[in-house]
Amino acid sequence: MKRLLAPLAFLLTCTGYSVDVSAKSAIVIDAGSGKILWSKDADAIRYPASTTKIMTGMLLLEHCKPDDVIVAPDDVTKIKEASMHLKPGEKVAAKDMLYALMLRSANDGCYAVAKHISGSVEAFAKLMNERAKQIGCTHTHFDNPNGLNDPIHYTTAHDLALMAREAMKYPEFRQVVRTYKHQIQRSSDSRDLLMVNHDKYLLKDPSADGIKTGYTVPAGHCFVGSCTRDGFRVITVVMKSDHWQLDHQTLLHWAFGKFEVKDRESSGQTVGTVAVNGGTKDQVTGVLESDADVVVPKGAAVVATKTFEPVSQLMAPVEKGQRLGDYVIRDADGYTQRVPVVANEAVPATSFVALRSSGPKGSYGVMGAVLFLGVFFIRGKSRRIAKLYGRPRSRSF
Repeated sequence: MKRLLAPLAFLLTCTGYSVDVSAKSAIVIDAGSGKILWSKDADAIRYPASTTKIMTGMLLLEHCKPDDVIVAPDDVTKIKEASMHLKPGEKVAAKDMLYALMLRSANDGCYAVAKHISGSVEAFAKLMNERAKQIGCTHTHFDNPNGLNDPIHYTTAHDLALMAREAMKYPEFRQVVRTYKHQIQRSSDSRDLLMVNHDKYLLKDPSADGIKTGYTVPAGHCFVGSCTRDGFRVITVVMKSDHWQLDHQTLLHWAFGKFEVKDRESSGQTVGTVAVNGGTKDQVTGVLESDADVVVPKGAAVVATKTFEPVSQLMAPVEKGQRLGDYVIRDADGYTQRVPVVANEAVPATSFVALRSSGPKGSYGVMGAVLFLGVFFIRGKSRRIAKLYGRPRSRSF
């Protein structure tokens, strides 16, 4: 009977604009703009369990090169529960460690990453919290890298969605979290190489591309998901869910059924120019760093204002890819997204400006060069006077 009722319940929850999920907190956002499409108690403080590893994995990408070697700490075996069974001193490349974190949900791997990057769990947790604030998270406090339960380790559905959106900007991260099975290399255990993803929904939906499951008794079942259809990616979060896969599927069906991407502007598109002071060129062209989309209810017209807000002053040298400002899109609902605008080419500084703009030492260098030339000129003039009048040269210099 339950099997017969489940599809009916699913269809009923997705009719109209109402959504019914078992999760205590849930949200679905447009990954491109970050706009909230629907939410339920999304700012309530909750335990994230292993969805914490989204932040740990992102920091691994941001602070390590793929071939950097991470060495398991001497006390790595003290880490509880899910693990890749690291041995003290074992070596694993950063690229393989990311698979272990995101697929097997390796708590011991997270500990090794934290020690490698920051030297201690405490220092790494500080780094996690700083990065969360940069992203815009306002109700998050991390105390460990893996999500093992801790009274002062918490976040919200909305903050998790923001973290996932940021992490999914990295191609390497997207590749890992959409992978179901991956074999890693490790220095000690040649028998335990296969990492299998805990996200079983990957096998049920070809448009699914991640991201992370999580479970502890206090947290309940948590899931941060991503699906992409026709270039439109949505990110879902369910926390303390009775049926995380059904909840995730419900949110996807509703979001893709109700919304669409319109008026897409692609990365690399020119949006304006910015004046350059002291450069070999007097202006540089600004292009979009990433796609700029407007998501609207299906069938609705696009009503949005778009403006380029450049930096107030731009001094040479300008590097290619340097941020020049923001492309600001305000939609009919008043939602504002800011897409970075970057320089499409480098603009070198003129020689004198290059000296002047090299910081305080550069300024002293310019002053020194001027004094040296002045002394050289005066000494030369003194020699010429001495030859004409037979007087001894001044020894003032």
